[in-house]
Amino acid sequence: MLTHRYIQAVLSRDLTDDVNHADNAAEITAAEMKERAARADEHRERAEQLSFRFVDLDRRFGI
Repeated sequence: MLTHRYIQAVLSRDLTDDVNHADNAAEITAAEMKERAARADEHRERAEQLSFRFVDLDRRFGI
């Protein structure tokens, strides 16, 4: 399960880096907000896919 937690931590760090970078901008337009939402959705989907893959590998090989 440590591998699973590592994957979650790396993905969470990537997302927070993206958010912090965007927060440094002086003004956030509607288009930027839409883009941020799309990136968050992509990140969530990627995290879910990696989690499912890890669970599958864990079941198969007992990682």
